[in-house]
Amino acid sequence: MMMDRASWFGGSWMNGSNAGSRYANLDNWDDNSNDNLSARGACDDPFRLGDGQGHAGHIPPARKRQGGRPDRPAAANTLQGPVQRGVAAILPSKPATGAGRRPLARKHRNLIGPITDDANMRTALRLTARGKRLTPGYLEFREYASLNLHLLAARMRDGSYRPGPPSEFRIFDPKERLITALPFEDRVAQQAVSLVIAPIFDATLLPRSFACRPGKGTHAAAIALQADMRRLDRDGPLYALKTDFSRYFYSIERVTLWRLIEAKISCRATLRLIEAMLSRSGIGLPIGNLTSQIFANIYAGVVDRHLQQDLGERCWYRYMDDIVVLGRDPEHLRKVRASIEDLSRDRLGLRFSKWSIQSVARGVNFVGYRIWPSHKLLRRDSVIRARRKIRAFRAAGEYERLERFVAAWTGHARWADSRNLLRSLGLAETGSTLFTKGASE
Repeated sequence: MMMDRASWFGGSWMNGSNAGSRYANLDNWDDNSNDNLSARGACDDPFRLGDGQGHAGHIPPARKRQGGRPDRPAAANTLQGPVQRGVAAILPSKPATGAGRRPLARKHRNLIGPITDDANMRTALRLTARGKRLTPGYLEFREYASLNLHLLAARMRDGSYRPGPPSEFRIFDPKERLITALPFEDRVAQQAVSLVIAPIFDATLLPRSFACRPGKGTHAAAIALQADMRRLDRDGPLYALKTDFSRYFYSIERVTLWRLIEAKISCRATLRLIEAMLSRSGIGLPIGNLTSQIFANIYAGVVDRHLQQDLGERCWYRYMDDIVVLGRDPEHLRKVRASIEDLSRDRLGLRFSKWSIQSVARGVNFVGYRIWPSHKLLRRDSVIRARRKIRAFRAAGEYERLERFVAAWTGHARWADSRNLLRSLGLAETGSTLFTKGASE
């Protein structure tokens, strides 16, 4: 008979696998207490699953060798990477918190203090002033910068802040859009709010959302898509579903958006400040506001979670309103398209302007590039617009504006296979412009 021995940190040595320095039995009733108290880290056993009743158990050795649950067949048309295949096979099918219940989302309180803090306001001023140090709005604000920041922060705290009238103008490249430009002071206020709330909402987004996020962007999105295309194209036919929402910013329902905002923020003063910038009623977000980028991103995050958590897709990519999903079977991708279209229409009030399903051998239009597994090129309409601008700047002799445009556009173009294209446009390999007549013809 084994003698009773106390473990180093707790637990009975007679308790078999339930003993050890890092194990805890916390599910007993009051009349069935014992000394098996300690803690076992989740990293000790990565092969944990739920038994459907809210309890955690261990996978038998045979299941560990197979790396999955035999009673849960994998979806035939859902692409999963080498990591996701192992993880998805062992995750519980029901939440461990009990049937029909989800863990409560954390709400953030007392945010108005960090927003209107002097250091945050000064950082907001510095970021807003980038590229605008010669504008009348900045020069006027800067003359009494400390006093203006103090008064602005006070109005933001006590609820008396109201944005000034914006100026509006239209752009027609690549398509017609109405742009809203706020006064400089209101841009500082929006920057101060964004510095605090952006990390909160960014934490709610999934890794395959690339728009307006630190460490993400168009180039990261193109690299991620092409990397998965190269990995998956070797194993058989591969297809891509490409969708695009119609008039995305103008179609966002503010009532639905405010439910998403209040799900993460409970600070009344902060909500009052956000409401001064964006009313609760109506449809659409003003293009040009910094907060609009944040809110538009979390609005489409509902589609992200539907794709990954409800449909089980693993190879999807979203940049604001553009979504790409990779799959083996076109029929499966049609079902995915129908599912996200129904969700977007019923819950978000959005509709597709266009969608397509085609082989990746024809290339995938995404974030300004046409991407193949082997290479990527600039989109044709981007090249046409660049030729027109370069020709117009040269004809008008606006060399300074030409240099600025070339610096920005070639930075985007060099992420693609574009050496011959840059040479045809009359651009040197270093990015400088060759001002020769007819170079862009």
